[in-house]
Amino acid sequence: MGSEHWDRYAQARPPRRLVNAVGAGTWFNWTQYPDHGPGLEVLNLERGSRVLDLGCGKGGNLAHVHSTGHHGVGVDVSALQVAQARTRWPDLRVVLGDAVAFLEDGDGEEPFDAAYSVFGALWFVDPDVLLPAIHRRLRGTLAFSWSPMNGVSALARWDLEPDEWGDRLDTHGFGAIEHLVIDPPPGVERGQPTFLMRARRAS
Repeated sequence: MGSEHWDRYAQARPPRRLVNAVGAGTWFNWTQYPDHGPGLEVLNLERGSRVLDLGCGKGGNLAHVHSTGHHGVGVDVSALQVAQARTRWPDLRVVLGDAVAFLEDGDGEEPFDAAYSVFGALWFVDPDVLLPAIHRRLRGTLAFSWSPMNGVSALARWDLEPDEWGDRLDTHGFGAIEHLVIDPPPGVERGQPTFLMRARRAS
């Protein structure tokens, strides 16, 4: 059911705007609100870094990674979202497939300098399976965002508290663990905050 769900999601969700509020053609967004919150600096990248997007969707964040001089690779289970990413940004490297399978079997053995997930695979894949796979291929920063939500999801979702995520990250070899709460923009009624976790491969 997973890939079909994300294909339906892609059909229902409008594409990313052509430019943001300051006229930029690409930008990085960790939250569910446009032009809000921190950007790519969260990943502490050096120029030319090799970066992995776990659940890249239609490729908006990955396009910004690419445009800023880094070597981005995205993976997503939705054929429709991958096709849309490749159509809009044909220079992007976007792989159709499962995040864990990609980390274990795909793209050779070269490590990544950073990996991230924005409302993506870190929220929807068992962290006791995904985190070890990330750890094996990572040499730098892992960051991911999600939003606390009520109600029933169509897919299994790991709605862990930040301290629970911290425990999982520590268990699977990550250190320098940080947690940030990004409040909704002013004027948004009944908006949800965004949780952002950041850690580094420690061992």
